[in-house]
Amino acid sequence: MSNSMEANEGRDEKGRFTEKNLWSIARKRVGQPKKYPTPEELAFTALEYFDWCAATKNKITMAGLRVYVNFSRQDWLNYKTNYPDYFDTMNTIELLLEAEWEAKLGWAGSTQGAIFWLKNKAQWRDETTQHQTLTNVTASFGNTLQSAQQPTEDTSGDKQ
Repeated sequence: MSNSMEANEGRDEKGRFTEKNLWSIARKRVGQPKKYPTPEELAFTALEYFDWCAATKNKITMAGLRVYVNFSRQDWLNYKTNYPDYFDTMNTIELLLEAEWEAKLGWAGSTQGAIFWLKNKAQWRDETTQHQTLTNVTASFGNTLQSAQQPTEDTSGDKQ
């Protein structure tokens, strides 16, 4: 009897772990501390990345930035979504990246990479806008004509 009491200890009537049970505590998502305690620290590190790229003549990329700040793609999205105080800072960083790639459109040489980035990351689109006006016209010619069919004579000489 003692064993069944111990097996149910820390559980509710449906058998789920209650709040004070060790298993319940272990299952709670504790989470890790933020990699950058403030948005300013993230911005400072991003600016360090831009300076490093300029000094080493490396191209500035979003993936390169995330490697430098030690964020996965999902980390970047999570910070923007879950931490509103980081949103403006991260948008500004993305805007700096977009400005870099937009400037490459004017550089000599191949621009396919810049075009690809602008279309896929900055949501630029190739589009043609056509404006078309359709007008319905209704004409009225007075009274409706009625046609009367009159039998026609067969003049071909064939008889049926």
